[in-house]
Amino acid sequence: MADRITSKNLDEIIKMNICIEEHIRCCTDEIYRRYNNTRINSPEKLAFKILNDYNLIQIPIEDKYLGGKVEIRNNKKIPIINTSQPRVYQYFIAWHEVYHIIFDERINSEDITFDINLIDSSINERKADYFAACMILGNVMDFYYELEGNFVEKVLRCMDAYKAPYKVIIVKLYEYAYKNNNESLKNLCLENIDKKPNNLVAEFEKLGLDSELVKPSNVTNLGNLEKKIKEQIEINPDVSYHKSNYNYFKEIKSKLSNKTNSME
Repeated sequence: MADRITSKNLDEIIKMNICIEEHIRCCTDEIYRRYNNTRINSPEKLAFKILNDYNLIQIPIEDKYLGGKVEIRNNKKIPIINTSQPRVYQYFIAWHEVYHIIFDERINSEDITFDINLIDSSINERKADYFAACMILGNVMDFYYELEGNFVEKVLRCMDAYKAPYKVIIVKLYEYAYKNNNESLKNLCLENIDKKPNNLVAEFEKLGLDSELVKPSNVTNLGNLEKKIKEQIEINPDVSYHKSNYNYFKEIKSKLSNKTNSME
């Protein structure tokens, strides 16, 4: 998540969420309006579908604080997702990037980079985080109350069901408790938000959940870029620099693939 959310600033985060709630509701409504004919029922797949329209790049980056970037060059928006992050974070980051690309008023024709990391606590990053949470979570409260087990086990099951990060689930639960004066749930959230299990893979397997969700994918995907270079070669077969670009692209792709394999 963009903010370093802890038990100490959770109330502040919720107050910010409430202030931007109407704006974010308009944004989510706009997404549903624009993409209601895609027949994509999976929130994360819809996010990636939208990003692919902007030539999404997926690569493993050795920076544990970097979730992704939106690069703007020559008025072109290019989203980048760090696939060395666990899949559950990639899905959240995907929607975060969608917000920046479609709704962030700062994005214009200037060359600029928006890093999606863990230390920027600006209002725009809070908007992007809240938008991402709203696109992913749906009726998480109803699901949470149907579950059995202790609080952390229920949060992990919510992570599995909604493909959302640990703190995103807890922030949503706390927001509900805050609005409804549910002191018991508020205390559970405050007690556990800073205690994310150290080994989520082991905890997921213990509960019989698919642990792939909390593992990195280390995917390297430059598909649209490759397609565009090939199209230019077909259109202008006698122009040598297109072939030179393609050879260079294949060299970079090979290096990334070798790096990915060394990480596995």
